[in-house]
Amino acid sequence: MSVLLALTLIYVAVLVLALATGLIAILYFLNGARSDLKRIAAGLQQVNQNVQPLKGALSAANDGLGVILADLGKTETNLAELNAEPEKRLEGGTGA
Repeated sequence: MSVLLALTLIYVAVLVLALATGLIAILYFLNGARSDLKRIAAGLQQVNQNVQPLKGALSAANDGLGVILADLGKTETNLAELNAEPEKRLEGGTGA
């Protein structure tokens, strides 16, 4: 009976040691990830500060591009109508 008790205690000790080692390794890598995330956050804040002066210029450019998009839509509609006109002429009898 004492042999079984000794083996059980050894097994429990090995199990606790393995779990402790695994948890310590997880803690180590999580701390590394935390430091990496802090550096990424600092870099993103720097990017945000560098991009801030462009906000006004990009807003104006975006507004101008919106006007161009609207004009191109009208042009597309007009071209579609012009492409359809020869068919209408042929159907209407005004063609050759």
